[in-house]
Amino acid sequence: MSVVEDDGSEGGGRRSSKGVWIRAGIYVIGFHVFAGFVMLLLYLGGRNH
Repeated sequence: MSVVEDDGSEGGGRRSSKGVWIRAGIYVIGFHVFAGFVMLLLYLGGRNH
């Protein structure tokens, strides 16, 4: 079993890997919120036409 050591540089070690997953999750959630907002606008715009 190999252990990845954090040498203190940016992008190294387990901590940055966790940060990448958190950032990816925020992006995914943000995209879904934005897509939902766009779909709501399209729904409301089509309904009033």
